[in-house]
Amino acid sequence: MPSSDRQSILGLWARLLAFSAPLLAGWLLLEWGMGRVPTSHSVKRDRLAALAGEVETVILGSSEAYYGIVPKRLTGSAFSLANSSQSLYYDDALIEHLLPRLPRLRRVIVPISYFTLYFQLYDHEESWRQYQYAQVWGLPLQRPADRLSLRRFSRVALYTPRVAIQELFHRFRMSLAPQVDDRGWYHVPEAEHWGLGPAEARGRLAVHESFMHEAYFGPNAAVLRRLLTTLRGRGVDVVFVTTPVWPTYQAGMRPELWNRARSTVEQLAREYGALYLSFLHEPRMRAEDFLDCDHLNAQGALRFTAILDASLRARDEAAARPTAEAAAAHAGELAP
Repeated sequence: MPSSDRQSILGLWARLLAFSAPLLAGWLLLEWGMGRVPTSHSVKRDRLAALAGEVETVILGSSEAYYGIVPKRLTGSAFSLANSSQSLYYDDALIEHLLPRLPRLRRVIVPISYFTLYFQLYDHEESWRQYQYAQVWGLPLQRPADRLSLRRFSRVALYTPRVAIQELFHRFRMSLAPQVDDRGWYHVPEAEHWGLGPAEARGRLAVHESFMHEAYFGPNAAVLRRLLTTLRGRGVDVVFVTTPVWPTYQAGMRPELWNRARSTVEQLAREYGALYLSFLHEPRMRAEDFLDCDHLNAQGALRFTAILDASLRARDEAAARPTAEAAAAHAGELAP
């Protein structure tokens, strides 16, 4: 190759490097900064690490539990690992990942909604959330094809360059989880309210049924069984909970789908000695307690958590009563 051609090629590479170096440096700066921005997952991870030695109850599930169950209002020390669009796969993966770090864990609350057994996060309009579990918790993605995505490693790619640049202008001091408290609960902003009428209910149901698929029922039921096996094998109590919905939503639920899901959960509860508490229609909840037809607002979350806690305490007292009676009888037998 003539020396003039080599010089031209070297010059081209030098210009390309001079052009690319600032872009690469800027990208790395954005990656570093986005790694410092709190998200719901990083807030939960960091707070749970500080509280792991005292946590007795863990709450799993999707946004219905994330918004609707207040850990601080449950008896004992509770923490919410629920998150928006969280599927059973990630409920199970979080427990497997964290169980060795929770020495005092005695109860796990597993919410069951209309769609729980019929959806997977990778086949959802918010499928981008699956990469948060990989980045923050180090959890494996379900499908091998998703493991090749740049979003598995890059926060800029995950949250988009536009969001990263906005954060840069705010010196990476904005939070992507401003409403999440130190026990993992999402406090719904007071001003938000999305309507409870038949039209709004049809809209919510249409959204849910758009990602509900029969093909996912069997795999999700198997995940529930695996989760039960893991927890009950460690002596951890499992409580399935269906959170309240407004009557317009309940009226539109397809009975064949819901009845199958409910009966499957009831059967698993009987088989593994778990508890299923359904508050699907809860007359103590009022219209002003709801954000929309299937989510509670902050006021409703406080009201519902009090109802749930009373049910759990009644269960604990009933379970303790035979033990106390047996101990008293034994003491009577030993008395002279």
